[in-house]
Amino acid sequence: RGRNLEEASVTLAAELNLRLRAQARQAGVSVASLMHLAWARVLGNVSACEQVVFGTVLLGRMQAGDG
Repeated sequence: RGRNLEEASVTLAAELNLRLRAQARQAGVSVASLMHLAWARVLGNVSACEQVVFGTVLLGRMQAGDG
């Protein structure tokens, strides 16, 4: 467990960031939710599974507020 882990980071272009925010706003969800959807689709495609499960660690975000 916890071996052979790698981390990757990608910075999105400003225009793509704006488009993602607009798309999320139009759908009534957060950009994070939109990215979770995209990641679920990637995992489903590469694993050939219709249902996938993954988690996200959210520290100090148990009580959602407005926005």
